[in-house]
Amino acid sequence: MAQSSTFMRFASPNERRTISREDLGFYNAVVIGSVYELAGDVDIYTAETFISALKDCVLEHPSLGVVVKDKHTEKPFYEAVSSIELHQHISIVHEEIGSEGEAKVFERVLPPILDRPFPADIPPWRIVVLPLPSNTSTVTRCFVCFAFSHSLGDGMVGLAFHRTFLEKWRQSTSTKSESSTVTLPSRTLPEPFDTPTRLPISWGFLLGPLLAVYLPKFLCGMLGLHATAGTINDGTWTGSPMFFNPASTSNSRVKILEIEAPLVQNAIQVVRTHDAKLTATIHQMIIRALSKAIPNNDVTNFVAGTAVDMRGAIGKPAYTWGLFVAGHYEGHERLKDAQQPISDELWTAAGVMTKALAGCATRLHDQSIGLLRYVPSIRKWTLDKLGCNRDSSYEVSNLLAFDGGAEPECRISKMVFCQPGNVTSAPMAFNILSVKGGSLMCTVSWQIGALGVPLDEEVEFVDGICSSIQADFKALSV
Repeated sequence: MAQSSTFMRFASPNERRTISREDLGFYNAVVIGSVYELAGDVDIYTAETFISALKDCVLEHPSLGVVVKDKHTEKPFYEAVSSIELHQHISIVHEEIGSEGEAKVFERVLPPILDRPFPADIPPWRIVVLPLPSNTSTVTRCFVCFAFSHSLGDGMVGLAFHRTFLEKWRQSTSTKSESSTVTLPSRTLPEPFDTPTRLPISWGFLLGPLLAVYLPKFLCGMLGLHATAGTINDGTWTGSPMFFNPASTSNSRVKILEIEAPLVQNAIQVVRTHDAKLTATIHQMIIRALSKAIPNNDVTNFVAGTAVDMRGAIGKPAYTWGLFVAGHYEGHERLKDAQQPISDELWTAAGVMTKALAGCATRLHDQSIGLLRYVPSIRKWTLDKLGCNRDSSYEVSNLLAFDGGAEPECRISKMVFCQPGNVTSAPMAFNILSVKGGSLMCTVSWQIGALGVPLDEEVEFVDGICSSIQADFKALSV
């Protein structure tokens, strides 16, 4: 259906990074999935059931009504569409759920959602609904995945979507006969986060990466200069070099680690006694797991990346829609005694990292994403990464705990956060999200072939890492 569109604004450098990456096929959808429990016998097998709540979401969040134009250029921009046909953004999938459990089913369902490109002519988001069995006839359950382009925002916008969807579902009194076409009012997009005013860059911070590109490698090593965000060296484990297979439509693998609520609550109490927070402690657990899992004795260290939410630094509420993420990178020595119980050294490292992450979340000057505005061609910069070593060993993104509500009419009992295998970043990502009072869900995602182990050993490799993390959570409760 032909429709009018209106120019909104040009993309910022960090938005251009996500746009170029997606246009090249390197990265498709971010997914925030929620298990909804709905009172009564709700028909979750038809798209019409979700139209009313979805329509309200589109009207509330302007970013759901935009498309990205000129994605292949250095000046992509956002346009507002005049209307949306919601049937183009809803799909229902069916999977048999047996004794293996729902987490295993989610692991099968998520990769095709993560790797599916978005059409160019409609806003780049969709919901995918997986009906789930229920133990009682008074409750209907389904897994609703909100999949969206990173160019629309970061992981927190997925929580903003589900908060709105949950609220609108509770308020909805409409029937299935409601029109699925939404006519959109005239709206504006807020300015991007990564402006020069918000993210000033000092000459000293700018010159380091520039010199690292042009000076000989041995001299950069002597001077401690690095062209990438992470401080990698010959002993850093970074999986395989960056690569891309354009013929493949299946690039992502997913493993879900669920930490039950009692273990989570106990861990939170324990880490507080060591002046640390859970994110930094999970980092130490990952370092322990990798130290055990990697057989190569030439690996001496790891570089950990952390996605840091910067909304608080500029006074924005937690669920403000947009791309507000910065990155923190930190090196860690490989542990020689990783088989031993959790030590004082781990707690010291967790405490130090907790302070570093807190400092990053409040510092606006000299943030690495601010350097993107000095890159002459972000598309070329992205392409030139292919064949190079990755900039870190792994990344962690923790969206903390979501209030799923306690109302019997509609509540969220579990949530999953997942990213696709990232062609031009760390070999594996640990995506963490909880519902308040519930389990912590850690979704490990990776690009097939990125781990530097034989393909038929990748799942076993990741399983071992997850088992080690699970064991460390249990050890905290002893």
